[in-house]
Amino acid sequence: MKKLFSIFILALFLISAGCAEVQDNTDENTISDDATIVHLSYGAFTLPEMAIQKMVVNSTSVNFSYYNYQNELTARYVKPIDQETRNELIALFNNNDFMELDELYEPQEGQPIIADSGTVEIQVMQDGVTKIVKVEPYASEYMPDNLKEINDALLELRQYALAPTEDERKEIASEWIMNAPTYSFDGSDLEFVNYQVSDENPREAMLNYTFISNHGGYGNRSDQMIIQVITEHNIEIVLYNRNVNSAIIDGVWDEMNQVMLEETVTMISDEMNCNQTPWQTWYSEGNINFLKEPSEEELIVAYFATIYNIEVSDLSSVSLEDEMCQFTIKIKESDVETLTEIGWHKA
Repeated sequence: MKKLFSIFILALFLISAGCAEVQDNTDENTISDDATIVHLSYGAFTLPEMAIQKMVVNSTSVNFSYYNYQNELTARYVKPIDQETRNELIALFNNNDFMELDELYEPQEGQPIIADSGTVEIQVMQDGVTKIVKVEPYASEYMPDNLKEINDALLELRQYALAPTEDERKEIASEWIMNAPTYSFDGSDLEFVNYQVSDENPREAMLNYTFISNHGGYGNRSDQMIIQVITEHNIEIVLYNRNVNSAIIDGVWDEMNQVMLEETVTMISDEMNCNQTPWQTWYSEGNINFLKEPSEEELIVAYFATIYNIEVSDLSSVSLEDEMCQFTIKIKESDVETLTEIGWHKA
């Protein structure tokens, strides 16, 4: 009887040990609430001051930094992270089994190699241990779906860190205007008028200012015959994150490129299959690579810029019957002939 009892106790001990081992393994594969998450990319073809891009997410903030090739800090942006966002991020990592992912993902046999995209490392640091998952080259095509989801979420956080506040945007815009040729030549009395964030893309903002010039005309007129006359101007600045993408004075002068604006023309395409457009075919054939799946607008802009050297804007589309679509864009007057030759016509 004693022998049977001893065997029974031993069995219970072994079962308990096994359960404890399963529990320990589960804990090892779970990311804790106080873990630090890092998104690090490097080696891509980019500006020297942006050679290394590192985002650190801790329990209180999102810290995004740029470094040059000598690993010297060139810029840093810090934003707070609320508890709900932090919890959702940790849950996303756990739900996608990050701790069980492979240490390296790279092109498989038959996959094309994407050049100049560098390397990305996603790191989780907790309890003195660091889990690193590397993708080389850095492209979503080489990631499993669960890693893609994690990477996309981290890229969104990076954009959040980079996004300036309204006051920061005003400071960026006003400094740019005062250093630009028209204002720096004879401008004064710069005044802010209004500020608007794009409904479609929160990273884009439009700011309007007024100022006065002592002479007519635009740009640096030091080598021109000019008339001394007080001239009021309006300038519209479009910022994407912290970069000035457009600066138009009085609706006629491109302050960035120092040229008068060409008249824009609205063009309409022939009817085409919504899922077999020229830009979709071009993209599917591997003629261009994006770090993440492009939107329809991004693809159209890239297609016309690359294939025809045409800058397009104000894109829209209409869905017709039988999966057919018709697209509308705006282009410069000088590009009308090229677009007409490939089947587009004026609205």
